[in-house]
Amino acid sequence: MSSFIVLDSSSSEEWDTYYDQMYEKDIYFSSAYFRLFEDEDNQSAELFVYKQEDQLIMYPYLLRSIGHLPVVIDLGLEGDWYDISTPYGYGGPISNLAPGTERTELYRQFDEVFKKYCIEKRIMTEFVRFHPMIGNASEYQCGLKTELIRNTVYMDLTVGSESELIQNYCSNHKRNIRKMKSSPLTIRREDLSSRIERFSELYYGTLEDLQADSFYYFPQNFISETSRLLESRIELFEAMDGEKTVAACIVIHEHPWMHYHLCGWDRAYLQWSPTKLLIHAAAMWGMENSFERFHLGGGYTGNDNLYQFKQGFATQLEPLDYYLGKRIIFPELYDDILSRYNNRQEGNYFPLYRHPNLLEYNIMDHALK
Repeated sequence: MSSFIVLDSSSSEEWDTYYDQMYEKDIYFSSAYFRLFEDEDNQSAELFVYKQEDQLIMYPYLLRSIGHLPVVIDLGLEGDWYDISTPYGYGGPISNLAPGTERTELYRQFDEVFKKYCIEKRIMTEFVRFHPMIGNASEYQCGLKTELIRNTVYMDLTVGSESELIQNYCSNHKRNIRKMKSSPLTIRREDLSSRIERFSELYYGTLEDLQADSFYYFPQNFISETSRLLESRIELFEAMDGEKTVAACIVIHEHPWMHYHLCGWDRAYLQWSPTKLLIHAAAMWGMENSFERFHLGGGYTGNDNLYQFKQGFATQLEPLDYYLGKRIIFPELYDDILSRYNNRQEGNYFPLYRHPNLLEYNIMDHALK
């Protein structure tokens, strides 16, 4: 007999009880991580749990209101409408079963039930950032269009020693680590809660240097809430010139995996490659604390320079595949949006009604109609 329940972040204890039962789990699926992205007005965390006796699939996502968006207003839809999305990071459905035919069948049954729920809830689209290390894109494909976006990189922390860890580095990274002894920089691990202002300065300065997408401009409150909500599952590594912090990175973790989360640096110190030193120091800390993998992520746009930089820490390891999943649950309504507004945007933006060009168009266009 199958059933399902839907939880929000106010049921965080029950949420994490399911989370603890998963065959493979990671911090990105925890209630604390999802609470970081909640917005009182338009965005809330939700967990869908499908049950088949003692077999489980849990699927956390952000439930986002769309009724206030200009394009949706133009459609004249009545009542509350939503879409769902994985937040920054990785996600998708995960199960308490080991891989195999039994789990494959459970995913198929889950999808049938979940799609019916989405229709009843009036969820127009679904957007999934699948987890590269769990590889759940291969199992949750019913009705979704999956797309390989880029590769991601991880470091193997089970190699046993620093010298063996460095054997996986490219020659340039090895040289920079060796030069660390002659560098003016030292590395220290700090409590993020006491370093939020300085980290924010470095982080936002780096985004400006890189001309990064607005997606990465998390407010300072997000950084302080990251420190508060993730507590013992977050580390801050700083590169210091005397008492001056010149680079810093946040690492989040849930045994047996660590993730390189956010980073910032002072441009004047780039000649000393502080980011390489931070990643190496974080990896060493991970080895000392019995972590198995340190996931560095990928590039901004495919296998770009940032990806090549990260790959330099794992030259002997196969990169991981990072997939996105997209589903249109109300195709006729979505086709109506495409027919009206497809000429106002560029690229393969999904969902279209959230494209920045459409969010900024003059609302008087609608009023005059």
